[in-house]
Amino acid sequence: MRKINRDFSKFGDGKGNFSSETPKISVFPQDQSNWRIDWFGDIAFPDRSIRRKQPSVFLHLSRLIDDRFISEPSVLLSPQCTSPAKLQRRVWMSVGTLALVRIGDIWRHGQLALRPDYELEEFAGVQIDQGSTAIVKAGLNLNDGGFLLPIGEHPWHIQCTQSYCLMVLLPQERRMIIPCVELARFYFGSSSSLISRLFLPPLSRDSLFSSASLDPYSRRLQIDLAEKMSGASAADIGRISMDPIAARAARIVGNSCLKASAAGQPIYPQARFPFEGKTNLIASGRWLSHGGVPKSTFLVYNLRSCSHPFPFRSLQYTTRGAPPRPKLQSPVTPSPTEPVTQRSAAPEVKNLDLVEKDPSSKLAGKTRQIKEAARFPDLEKKSIWRSMRLMAEEASSESVGSSAPPIESMAVGEPGSDQSVRPVELSIVSKEASDKPGSIPLFLRGAVEDLKQLKGLTVELLTKSQDDGWTVPISVLANDDGEVAPQLMLQCPELGLRMRKAAVFAFKRESEHLCAVIIESDPPYTRIFPTTGNDPEEVWLTLRCAAVDLAKGARGESLDSPLSELIEWAFGISE
Repeated sequence: MRKINRDFSKFGDGKGNFSSETPKISVFPQDQSNWRIDWFGDIAFPDRSIRRKQPSVFLHLSRLIDDRFISEPSVLLSPQCTSPAKLQRRVWMSVGTLALVRIGDIWRHGQLALRPDYELEEFAGVQIDQGSTAIVKAGLNLNDGGFLLPIGEHPWHIQCTQSYCLMVLLPQERRMIIPCVELARFYFGSSSSLISRLFLPPLSRDSLFSSASLDPYSRRLQIDLAEKMSGASAADIGRISMDPIAARAARIVGNSCLKASAAGQPIYPQARFPFEGKTNLIASGRWLSHGGVPKSTFLVYNLRSCSHPFPFRSLQYTTRGAPPRPKLQSPVTPSPTEPVTQRSAAPEVKNLDLVEKDPSSKLAGKTRQIKEAARFPDLEKKSIWRSMRLMAEEASSESVGSSAPPIESMAVGEPGSDQSVRPVELSIVSKEASDKPGSIPLFLRGAVEDLKQLKGLTVELLTKSQDDGWTVPISVLANDDGEVAPQLMLQCPELGLRMRKAAVFAFKRESEHLCAVIIESDPPYTRIFPTTGNDPEEVWLTLRCAAVDLAKGARGESLDSPLSELIEWAFGISE
């Protein structure tokens, strides 16, 4: 167990200000005061006249009255730092919005202002299994030896003593207490679509993914996500698809809600870890005494990091229900003789409020990315990628009008109303990955510029990654022991020896289909392969074939002609 020293400089504008990064939540207090999220309460449909598609969670907030917390964060640990717990403000918030909020967060004007660390601890080698964990209530008097969460030290859960927490045994007769909603938020809150489906039982396989296959040798996972499921949750869903313990943990959330509802009881969800074994956990919270012994119980406000490995070495996923965004296509101006189709579209204000209503069935949905520190160190070593349309075979001639009234609000959840509320998908992305330069990798820039000359083809990038947005490391071709051929490694001045990067492009015209693999080298190594476009395994096979050719010293086509000329020749396209 190790205490971690942090400051606020890494958050927001350097003073802990998140206002420009997170949406404004309309049900939160909109005044000048600082309001802290104290606890997650019960689950319900509080008003079915405006919210029929998604349940809400009852949030408990306290107003901070000690303004020293910015310069002296330790004052936040004192029960006197807020107004009395009996004066807590309680608001209903959609479960899909849990992707945004954490216990301990401080909000002002309805926007996230500060995410303090409180007491930030690292717990190494924590054993997670049925014997070391137990679901308990927040108001439990443990073996009549004293309350796990003594009101005198922590009064902010006073209205929710019947809510569930997971108790984890620690060495030296200590324990960790994690609110169950926080456990579900951390492991399944990578997107509003995933966390929402957990609270709408029964949770079925088809609601998360349509197919999943794991290569037993390379440990590469191919998964097709269910319709409208966010790619930000691909890794979490990949774990659910491959690990029965993770699948059971995902079902527990909704099943426990259903059980309480059937019994006519307040609905407090239960949750468990999506794995068993040892892990390193980093958590923000505070130490509490038990039975007169100080620092016996660590109450987790929010989890920050978990080291337990995912059950795959690399992951490729596909999404459905959202059109890809064009990247290489230039604007097309219709000729004077062509009719221009006018399509009415509703303009919207710059920063939409997140409201507690069912979104409109008539408005197109959007994705709002929220940057956070990476939760799972294991994923930082693994490639996660999907395909992305770059150019369309037929350019659209539609232009957009603006006759509809402006849109000023958005909401999570399934559409189900006629109100002017934009559907939004909240997706959590790694701040580390999103902070990387968004430009095309240097070795790939010439090819991408060259491909802009192509006309009459559909061009798709099959290796859109969370690393640089364009490539995957050649590690996808590692052998059973994770070893890579020396020819596929590259000496980098900054990082030393590392794996070469590779990109795969698909080209299609009517029934014809080709793939081009470009591997990082000087000059870039390029190979073209005939493909069908109907088999997800083709991208792996073309990568492997190109890598094997490079390792054997075979010559690439890019040494003779520009890639666009080779593609045009292959498709029989002439000027």
